[in-house]
Amino acid sequence: MEMLETPDRPARRFSPLASLLLIFGLMVVLGAVSQLAIIYPLVKALTGVNIFEAGNGLFTNPAAYPHSWLATMLLQAINSIFTFTLTAFIYWYLAEKRNIVFIEKGSLDPLIWAAVLVLVISYIPLNSLIFEYNQKLPLPDWMVRSEKQLETLTKFLTQFPTFLHFLFGLLVIAVLPALGEELLFRGTLQKLFERWWGRPHLGVWLAAAVFSAYHMQFMGFFPRMILGAMFGYLYLWSGNLWVSIFAHFVNNGFVVFMIYLRGQKLVNIDVESTESVPIASALVSAVVAGSLMRIIYLRTRGRVAEL
Repeated sequence: MEMLETPDRPARRFSPLASLLLIFGLMVVLGAVSQLAIIYPLVKALTGVNIFEAGNGLFTNPAAYPHSWLATMLLQAINSIFTFTLTAFIYWYLAEKRNIVFIEKGSLDPLIWAAVLVLVISYIPLNSLIFEYNQKLPLPDWMVRSEKQLETLTKFLTQFPTFLHFLFGLLVIAVLPALGEELLFRGTLQKLFERWWGRPHLGVWLAAAVFSAYHMQFMGFFPRMILGAMFGYLYLWSGNLWVSIFAHFVNNGFVVFMIYLRGQKLVNIDVESTESVPIASALVSAVVAGSLMRIIYLRTRGRVAEL
Protein backbone atom coordinates (compact mmCIF):
# COMPACT_ATOMS: atom_id res chain seq x y z
CA MET A 1 0.00 0.00 0.00
CA GLU A 2 1.43 3.38 -0.93
CA MET A 3 0.30 6.90 -0.21
CA LEU A 4 0.65 8.83 -3.45
CA GLU A 5 0.88 12.61 -3.57
CA THR A 6 -0.72 14.38 -6.52
CA PRO A 7 0.32 17.84 -7.82
CA ASP A 8 -3.13 19.34 -7.14
CA ARG A 9 -3.39 17.80 -3.68
CA PRO A 10 -0.01 18.22 -1.95
CA ALA A 11 0.48 16.27 1.25
CA ARG A 12 0.25 18.07 4.57
CA ARG A 13 2.48 17.32 7.48
CA PHE A 14 0.84 17.42 10.89
CA SER A 15 2.67 17.09 14.15
CA PRO A 16 2.49 13.64 15.75
CA LEU A 17 0.08 14.86 18.46
CA ALA A 18 -2.18 16.68 15.97
CA SER A 19 -2.29 13.64 13.69
CA LEU A 20 -3.21 11.29 16.53
CA LEU A 21 -5.86 13.66 17.83
CA LEU A 22 -7.32 13.95 14.33
CA ILE A 23 -7.38 10.19 13.77
CA PHE A 24 -8.97 9.35 17.10
CA GLY A 25 -11.31 12.32 16.77
CA LEU A 26 -12.51 10.93 13.45
CA MET A 27 -13.01 7.54 15.06
CA VAL A 28 -15.15 9.05 17.82
CA VAL A 29 -17.19 11.27 15.48
CA LEU A 30 -17.79 8.61 12.83
CA GLY A 31 -18.59 6.04 15.50
CA ALA A 32 -21.12 8.41 17.08
CA VAL A 33 -22.68 9.26 13.72
CA SER A 34 -23.05 5.60 12.82
CA GLN A 35 -24.67 4.83 16.19
CA LEU A 36 -27.13 7.71 16.19
CA ALA A 37 -28.05 7.60 12.50
CA ILE A 38 -27.93 3.87 11.76
CA ILE A 39 -27.24 1.52 14.64
CA TYR A 40 -29.75 2.71 17.24
CA PRO A 41 -32.69 2.94 14.81
CA LEU A 42 -31.73 -0.45 13.35
CA VAL A 43 -31.56 -2.11 16.77
CA LYS A 44 -34.92 -0.58 17.66
CA ALA A 45 -36.50 -1.88 14.42
CA LEU A 46 -35.16 -5.41 14.86
CA THR A 47 -35.49 -5.95 18.60
CA GLY A 48 -38.18 -3.46 19.51
CA VAL A 49 -35.89 -2.21 22.27
CA ASN A 50 -34.65 1.32 22.78
CA ILE A 51 -30.94 0.80 23.29
CA PHE A 52 -30.79 3.83 25.61
CA GLU A 53 -33.37 2.23 27.88
CA ALA A 54 -31.90 -1.25 27.61
CA GLY A 55 -28.44 -0.01 28.56
CA ASN A 56 -25.99 -2.93 28.63
CA GLY A 57 -28.80 -5.46 28.73
CA LEU A 58 -28.54 -6.15 25.02
CA PHE A 59 -24.89 -7.08 25.45
CA THR A 60 -24.96 -8.82 28.84
CA ASN A 61 -28.08 -10.90 28.11
CA PRO A 62 -28.61 -10.76 24.33
CA ALA A 63 -30.69 -13.94 24.20
CA ALA A 64 -33.49 -12.12 26.04
CA TYR A 65 -34.24 -9.91 23.03
CA PRO A 66 -35.81 -10.88 19.69
CA HIS A 67 -33.56 -10.86 16.62
CA SER A 68 -30.69 -9.82 18.87
CA TRP A 69 -28.14 -11.97 17.03
CA LEU A 70 -28.77 -10.19 13.73
CA ALA A 71 -29.02 -6.79 15.42
CA THR A 72 -25.73 -7.20 17.26
CA MET A 73 -23.96 -8.53 14.19
CA LEU A 74 -25.15 -5.57 12.13
CA LEU A 75 -24.03 -3.26 14.92
CA GLN A 76 -20.54 -4.79 14.79
CA ALA A 77 -20.39 -4.54 11.00
CA ILE A 78 -21.50 -0.91 10.79
CA ASN A 79 -19.22 0.11 13.63
CA SER A 80 -16.23 -1.56 11.93
CA ILE A 81 -16.89 0.18 8.61
CA PHE A 82 -17.32 3.66 10.11
CA THR A 83 -14.76 3.52 12.91
CA PHE A 84 -11.88 1.88 11.05
CA THR A 85 -12.29 1.86 7.28
CA LEU A 86 -13.84 5.31 6.80
CA THR A 87 -11.54 6.88 9.39
CA ALA A 88 -8.47 5.70 7.47
CA PHE A 89 -9.74 6.88 4.09
CA ILE A 90 -10.99 10.23 5.33
CA TYR A 91 -7.79 10.93 7.25
CA TRP A 92 -5.50 10.32 4.30
CA TYR A 93 -7.69 11.85 1.61
CA LEU A 94 -8.86 14.99 3.41
CA ALA A 95 -6.34 15.67 6.16
CA GLU A 96 -3.09 14.85 4.39
CA LYS A 97 -4.38 15.44 0.87
CA ARG A 98 -3.33 11.98 -0.27
CA ASN A 99 -5.03 9.15 -2.07
CA ILE A 100 -4.89 5.63 -0.73
CA VAL A 101 -4.17 3.09 -3.43
CA PHE A 102 -3.17 -0.55 -3.19
CA ILE A 103 -0.05 -1.38 -5.16
CA GLU A 104 1.59 -4.74 -5.71
CA LYS A 105 4.89 -3.92 -7.42
CA GLY A 106 4.26 -7.06 -9.42
CA SER A 107 2.62 -10.17 -8.05
CA LEU A 108 3.94 -11.59 -4.80
CA ASP A 109 5.50 -15.03 -4.72
CA PRO A 110 2.64 -17.55 -4.18
CA LEU A 111 4.80 -19.11 -1.47
CA ILE A 112 4.32 -15.96 0.61
CA TRP A 113 0.55 -16.37 0.74
CA ALA A 114 0.86 -20.08 1.61
CA ALA A 115 3.47 -19.29 4.27
CA VAL A 116 1.24 -16.61 5.82
CA LEU A 117 -1.69 -19.05 5.93
CA VAL A 118 0.34 -21.72 7.73
CA LEU A 119 2.08 -19.13 9.92
CA VAL A 120 -1.11 -17.73 11.38
CA ILE A 121 -2.63 -21.14 12.10
CA SER A 122 0.59 -22.61 13.49
CA TYR A 123 0.98 -19.65 15.84
CA ILE A 124 -2.34 -20.33 17.60
CA PRO A 125 -0.97 -22.70 20.34
CA LEU A 126 1.78 -20.25 21.29
CA ASN A 127 -0.69 -17.38 21.26
CA SER A 128 -3.01 -19.37 23.53
CA LEU A 129 -0.22 -19.95 26.04
CA ILE A 130 0.65 -16.25 26.09
CA PHE A 131 -3.04 -15.51 26.61
CA GLU A 132 -3.10 -17.96 29.52
CA TYR A 133 -0.19 -16.16 31.20
CA ASN A 134 -1.76 -12.76 30.48
CA GLN A 135 -4.94 -13.87 32.28
CA LYS A 136 -2.94 -14.54 35.44
CA LEU A 137 -1.81 -10.93 35.72
CA PRO A 138 -3.55 -8.98 38.51
CA LEU A 139 -6.20 -6.71 36.99
CA PRO A 140 -8.82 -4.36 38.49
CA ASP A 141 -12.23 -5.90 39.10
CA TRP A 142 -13.91 -3.69 36.49
CA MET A 143 -11.60 -5.07 33.81
CA VAL A 144 -12.39 -8.65 34.79
CA ARG A 145 -16.14 -7.97 34.79
CA SER A 146 -15.89 -6.31 31.39
CA GLU A 147 -14.03 -9.33 30.01
CA LYS A 148 -16.67 -11.72 31.34
CA GLN A 149 -19.46 -9.69 29.73
CA LEU A 150 -17.62 -9.66 26.43
CA GLU A 151 -17.05 -13.41 26.68
CA THR A 152 -20.81 -13.93 27.07
CA LEU A 153 -21.53 -11.77 24.05
CA THR A 154 -18.86 -13.50 21.96
CA LYS A 155 -20.25 -16.95 22.71
CA PHE A 156 -23.72 -15.74 21.74
CA LEU A 157 -22.51 -14.24 18.45
CA THR A 158 -20.53 -17.34 17.48
CA GLN A 159 -23.60 -19.55 17.45
CA PHE A 160 -24.09 -20.50 13.80
CA PRO A 161 -27.11 -22.78 13.47
CA THR A 162 -27.12 -22.54 9.67
CA PHE A 163 -24.56 -22.08 6.92
CA LEU A 164 -25.95 -18.59 6.20
CA HIS A 165 -25.35 -17.63 9.83
CA PHE A 166 -21.78 -18.85 9.43
CA LEU A 167 -21.20 -16.84 6.23
CA PHE A 168 -22.58 -13.69 7.79
CA GLY A 169 -20.49 -14.29 10.91
CA LEU A 170 -17.40 -14.77 8.75
CA LEU A 171 -18.07 -11.44 7.04
CA VAL A 172 -18.60 -9.52 10.28
CA ILE A 173 -15.98 -11.20 12.48
CA ALA A 174 -13.25 -11.87 9.92
CA VAL A 175 -13.56 -9.91 6.66
CA LEU A 176 -14.59 -6.44 7.86
CA PRO A 177 -12.22 -6.24 10.85
CA ALA A 178 -9.31 -7.53 8.76
CA LEU A 179 -9.84 -4.83 6.16
CA GLY A 180 -10.73 -1.94 8.47
CA GLU A 181 -8.29 -2.58 11.29
CA GLU A 182 -5.36 -3.17 8.96
CA LEU A 183 -6.17 0.02 7.04
CA LEU A 184 -6.19 2.01 10.25
CA PHE A 185 -3.57 0.40 12.48
CA ARG A 186 -1.03 -0.80 9.92
CA GLY A 187 -1.73 1.29 6.82
CA THR A 188 -2.22 4.50 8.78
CA LEU A 189 -0.78 4.51 12.31
CA GLN A 190 2.19 2.26 11.62
CA LYS A 191 3.17 4.34 8.59
CA LEU A 192 2.80 7.56 10.58
CA PHE A 193 4.86 6.31 13.53
CA GLU A 194 7.55 5.11 11.13
CA ARG A 195 7.58 8.47 9.34
CA TRP A 196 7.83 10.51 12.54
CA TRP A 197 10.66 8.60 14.17
CA GLY A 198 12.28 6.96 11.16
CA ARG A 199 12.40 3.61 12.97
CA PRO A 200 10.31 0.87 11.31
CA HIS A 201 10.46 -1.49 14.29
CA LEU A 202 9.20 1.21 16.63
CA GLY A 203 6.35 1.91 14.20
CA VAL A 204 5.38 -1.76 14.16
CA TRP A 205 5.28 -2.15 17.94
CA LEU A 206 3.64 1.18 18.73
CA ALA A 207 0.86 0.48 16.24
CA ALA A 208 0.50 -3.03 17.68
CA ALA A 209 0.20 -1.63 21.21
CA VAL A 210 -2.47 0.88 20.15
CA PHE A 211 -4.24 -1.88 18.22
CA SER A 212 -4.40 -4.08 21.32
CA ALA A 213 -5.31 -1.29 23.73
CA TYR A 214 -8.18 -0.12 21.53
CA HIS A 215 -9.92 -3.49 21.91
CA MET A 216 -10.19 -2.84 25.68
CA GLN A 217 -9.60 -6.54 26.43
CA PHE A 218 -6.71 -6.34 28.86
CA MET A 219 -6.78 -10.03 29.80
CA GLY A 220 -5.57 -10.59 26.24
CA PHE A 221 -3.51 -7.40 25.79
CA PHE A 222 -0.09 -8.97 25.26
CA PRO A 223 -1.07 -11.82 22.90
CA ARG A 224 -3.09 -9.37 20.80
CA MET A 225 -0.20 -6.90 20.72
CA ILE A 226 2.22 -9.60 19.58
CA LEU A 227 -0.27 -10.71 16.93
CA GLY A 228 -0.57 -7.09 15.80
CA ALA A 229 3.22 -6.88 15.57
CA MET A 230 3.20 -10.00 13.39
CA PHE A 231 0.75 -8.33 11.02
CA GLY A 232 2.91 -5.20 11.13
CA TYR A 233 6.07 -7.02 10.10
CA LEU A 234 4.25 -8.80 7.29
CA TYR A 235 3.25 -5.37 5.98
CA LEU A 236 6.69 -3.87 6.59
CA TRP A 237 8.52 -6.65 4.78
CA SER A 238 6.13 -7.13 1.85
CA GLY A 239 5.15 -3.49 1.35
CA ASN A 240 1.71 -4.80 0.51
CA LEU A 241 -1.12 -4.23 2.96
CA TRP A 242 -3.10 -7.10 1.43
CA VAL A 243 -0.63 -9.48 3.08
CA SER A 244 -1.44 -8.27 6.60
CA ILE A 245 -5.15 -8.10 5.72
CA PHE A 246 -4.99 -11.72 4.60
CA ALA A 247 -3.16 -12.74 7.80
CA HIS A 248 -5.73 -10.93 9.94
CA PHE A 249 -8.56 -12.60 8.03
CA VAL A 250 -7.02 -16.05 8.45
CA ASN A 251 -6.58 -15.51 12.19
CA ASN A 252 -10.22 -14.51 12.76
CA GLY A 253 -11.70 -16.68 10.03
CA PHE A 254 -10.03 -19.88 11.19
CA VAL A 255 -11.56 -19.51 14.67
CA VAL A 256 -15.01 -18.80 13.20
CA PHE A 257 -14.69 -21.80 10.86
CA MET A 258 -13.65 -24.17 13.66
CA ILE A 259 -16.50 -22.96 15.89
CA TYR A 260 -18.94 -23.61 13.06
CA LEU A 261 -17.56 -27.11 12.43
CA ARG A 262 -17.77 -27.93 16.13
CA GLY A 263 -21.34 -26.63 16.26
CA GLN A 264 -22.20 -28.92 13.35
CA LYS A 265 -20.51 -31.81 15.24
CA LEU A 266 -18.00 -32.28 12.43
CA VAL A 267 -14.95 -31.84 14.68
CA ASN A 268 -14.31 -32.18 18.41
CA ILE A 269 -11.67 -29.45 18.64
CA ASP A 270 -12.74 -26.58 20.88
CA VAL A 271 -10.76 -23.47 19.87
CA GLU A 272 -12.45 -21.53 22.68
CA SER A 273 -11.23 -23.93 25.36
CA THR A 274 -9.49 -22.36 28.36
CA GLU A 275 -7.54 -25.51 29.17
CA SER A 276 -3.83 -25.06 29.62
CA VAL A 277 -1.77 -25.42 26.44
CA PRO A 278 1.02 -28.01 26.76
CA ILE A 279 4.47 -26.40 26.78
CA ALA A 280 5.61 -28.85 24.09
CA SER A 281 2.82 -27.72 21.75
CA ALA A 282 3.70 -24.07 22.38
CA LEU A 283 7.38 -24.74 21.67
CA VAL A 284 6.59 -26.49 18.39
CA SER A 285 4.29 -23.60 17.53
CA ALA A 286 7.07 -21.10 18.27
CA VAL A 287 9.61 -22.96 16.13
CA VAL A 288 7.25 -23.35 13.17
CA ALA A 289 5.99 -19.76 13.36
CA GLY A 290 9.51 -18.37 13.77
CA SER A 291 10.78 -20.38 10.81
CA LEU A 292 7.91 -19.22 8.61
CA MET A 293 8.48 -15.59 9.62
CA ARG A 294 12.12 -15.96 8.58
CA ILE A 295 11.12 -17.53 5.25
CA ILE A 296 8.69 -14.66 4.58
CA TYR A 297 11.32 -12.09 5.50
CA LEU A 298 13.92 -13.64 3.18
CA ARG A 299 11.44 -13.99 0.30
CA THR A 300 10.34 -10.36 0.60
CA ARG A 301 13.62 -8.72 1.57
CA GLY A 302 14.43 -7.62 -1.97
CA ARG A 303 10.99 -6.10 -2.38
CA VAL A 304 11.35 -3.90 0.71
CA ALA A 305 14.31 -2.16 -0.91
CA GLU A 306 12.14 -1.24 -3.91
CA LEU A 307 9.54 0.65 -1.83
